[in-house]
Amino acid sequence: MNPLTARRIIELLQLEPLPGEGGYFRETFRAPGHIPPEALDPRYHAAGKPRPRCHSTQIYFLLTLQSPSLMHLVQSDEVFHHYAGDPVEQLQITPEGSHAVLSIGPDLEQGERPQAIVPHNVWQGCRIAPGKARAGWALLGCTVAPGFDWADFRLGSRAELLALCPAAASILTALTPEPAP
Repeated sequence: MNPLTARRIIELLQLEPLPGEGGYFRETFRAPGHIPPEALDPRYHAAGKPRPRCHSTQIYFLLTLQSPSLMHLVQSDEVFHHYAGDPVEQLQITPEGSHAVLSIGPDLEQGERPQAIVPHNVWQGCRIAPGKARAGWALLGCTVAPGFDWADFRLGSRAELLALCPAAASILTALTPEPAP
């Protein structure tokens, strides 16, 4: 039996490129109920008149060596689940500028964990853990509550994030797009 490749996983799970952020995804669940705007936390009101949000969403999310998840911010809490492939290194930066690097994967003895929580308003990005690539891909799931909405998404710039957290410069450089000339 041939080992799975990223291309084959994309085909089998019908994944598409994730615009702006990187990686490949497919939404697998969107809860049918909605949270009315007046019941949403005030953070959802920042961009103007809030829309209702569904209770939760779930996606498959595939990272490759060539396509990491670039640093971004969302308004909802997220839980990442590691399904298969290489371990993932996830950078999180709080609004105050402190940071943590989490290891998401199956090897509990090596400090990896099969889940990682990203609280709302925490910058995040991830890549296949350097030096640990065997398959060249990692298949994750991501659960978002309240459910994901593009109105709540913001891609980070290298300059902005380096100013916020210079201590994470080496990984930030890998997880932010090149500055425009």
